[in-house]
Amino acid sequence: MKKILLISAIALMAVAFVSCKKDGVYNPKHKIAKVSEEWTRTSATTDASGTVTHTVTRNPYVAEEWTWSDKTLASITYKNFEGKVYEIVKYTYDDKNRIIGSTNADGDEKAEYVYNDDKKLQSIKITNGTHNEVVMEIAYDGKVPTTITTTVNYTLKNLSKFAKSVIPSYIYNAIEADEVSAKAATVTHKYTSAIEWDGKNIIEVVTTGDDNYKHIVKYEYDGKLNPNTGMYANMDNDIYNEYGAIYSKNNVIKRTETYSNGTTTEEKYEYQYDGKMPIKVIYTDVDEYEILGTKYNDTTVYTTTYEYTK
Repeated sequence: MKKILLISAIALMAVAFVSCKKDGVYNPKHKIAKVSEEWTRTSATTDASGTVTHTVTRNPYVAEEWTWSDKTLASITYKNFEGKVYEIVKYTYDDKNRIIGSTNADGDEKAEYVYNDDKKLQSIKITNGTHNEVVMEIAYDGKVPTTITTTVNYTLKNLSKFAKSVIPSYIYNAIEADEVSAKAATVTHKYTSAIEWDGKNIIEVVTTGDDNYKHIVKYEYDGKLNPNTGMYANMDNDIYNEYGAIYSKNNVIKRTETYSNGTTTEEKYEYQYDGKMPIKVIYTDVDEYEILGTKYNDTTVYTTTYEYTK
């Protein structure tokens, strides 16, 4: 699965979990203008006769264009590698510049944001027509969130891309896997994510759910500023729907994931900076497997480039 640390969204969760910022306000000093993507994949096949390799390259293309209205993010336009627009997401705010809603171009998928009396983000409700509803409820210890409870109600159809954008991939993968055996017209699942902090960075998220489901993600960081702090986003099941990469002050350089069956995976990321801000993120994905004595190795290097407003 392609996983890149990039700032791309169908839904926006503007939660600034840094003491100097206000919940719901996403107004970074360095504002993203464009996000470009490129990748190179080298495949090697080894059998008794030797090794054969071939390489495929996707040249750089503008994947996202961000439009700002003074201090708030007005919209994000998404494009494919041919330059064609396939989605536009627009955001709305209250008189305090806190996000209160987001919707896609067709208006059939939307998110609503509710704040409590302490001016902290209390819940997010995401709907996709009549098929899916996702509700996230956030509990705090002081100024930082320590628990996020996600309740998903869905019909026997795959969760929409919009609904997927507000829950971590390991949660919606578990939900969709259950659809094979589910018989009811509507299914409800609940997951609880316990968050552990080290200063202003999340270092561990433990998610538990139905049928003894348990999933653990651990993070390590560099000391540079994360331009994504305050954004909760996802696109094409990428890593950016993970809490640590979204809420933390610094950039993730290592991510370790442990599944219910005990399997562990590890991912590492490299950054190029202009001053304190990242301008490129490089992630290498290696997939190795063997079928009937033939060994396969697919190595893909993903590069995401950020351009900021002047």
